[in-house]
Amino acid sequence: MRDYRIDQVLHFSLRCYQLMGMHGLPLPCDAHPRRKARLLHVWTGCLLMGFSGVAYMCLTSDDEFLYKGDDFSCFNDAMKFGFAEMAILGIYWETLSSQRAYLGRFWQLYEALAATQTATTTPSGLTLRQQLVQHWRFLAIFYGTFLLELALLCVYVALQEGSRHLVLFWITFQPFILVVHLRNTQFVLHMDLLRQKLLQLECELILLVEYSSFANSSASFFGFNEYLRRRVREMQMIYARIHELCTCYRRGFSYSMLTVLLMIYIRITVDCYFFLYTKLSNITNLDYYLLLPAVLHIPAFLYTCQSFMQIVPRIAYRLHNIATSCSPVSLQIQNFSLQILHEQMRIDCMGIVILDNHLLTQPMPFAPT
Repeated sequence: MRDYRIDQVLHFSLRCYQLMGMHGLPLPCDAHPRRKARLLHVWTGCLLMGFSGVAYMCLTSDDEFLYKGDDFSCFNDAMKFGFAEMAILGIYWETLSSQRAYLGRFWQLYEALAATQTATTTPSGLTLRQQLVQHWRFLAIFYGTFLLELALLCVYVALQEGSRHLVLFWITFQPFILVVHLRNTQFVLHMDLLRQKLLQLECELILLVEYSSFANSSASFFGFNEYLRRRVREMQMIYARIHELCTCYRRGFSYSMLTVLLMIYIRITVDCYFFLYTKLSNITNLDYYLLLPAVLHIPAFLYTCQSFMQIVPRIAYRLHNIATSCSPVSLQIQNFSLQILHEQMRIDCMGIVILDNHLLTQPMPFAPT
């Protein structure tokens, strides 16, 4: 895999994901990339076997990893471990199999776009404060949910009356929750990077709209239409690369995205039903407050998807507002913008923006001949 450059915030975040076995690619500063990639794969395999062993032990042991008071409670705990193990298998199997190809390509394209787009400086030129501002959405979700979960866990340990079952259950189940929630923030990170690239493209189109309006109304120059045609062609190439980024992201996280969201939904549903059961049975249990981070992870994921999706119609609107006196260029731009505006946009089961009728996979209508 060819080397790529990332800023300090992304470097630290990806290093955290490496430590959890969820990013199987070496970072740019690593001295021996191939050796580091092999070590990361070995580490991921060890984590996978460790989590699988813990899940098997909890499901088959006679000790109180599962609640033994009644069959309903035991089934609920077993179901949570079962879906958690399914999510862990999806996460680490993708790290071992598909990430080298798809996510390696993702980060190469990310660097290429950072070098191509002129609306912002390159990552190496940004100060740490500018990097924090650039990635504030991801950082708020990453640290906000993590610190909230840690605080609630400390409060739970301080207030909940201890029992052997609760100690054994949460010591073994909490690591599953941590990995699943971190994987969800990894989805958010990649989608936020896609949103940033689309936003940079929109900013460049805004400048092009203002420039074309001024040239059309006040003062133009010889060859302006050819210049405009070339700039729109550059926008098309950037848009095509962003679509390839989107494809790499979808293929790199295809299975784990489904299993992670399913595990979070199942945990929320099971614990809500069990909450009613314990209330009716007069059982004092405070662990339902630990559901709050899981509840927040779902809207965080959906909010990131929606903020990414809403930029595409705005790009079409900017294209539609480019003023030109050249009929062929004007017709090509308007055909493209109208084609985007009339496409049915949807979010598929894995939360990625898809445009119907293969808009993004076909050559753009304004490509120069």
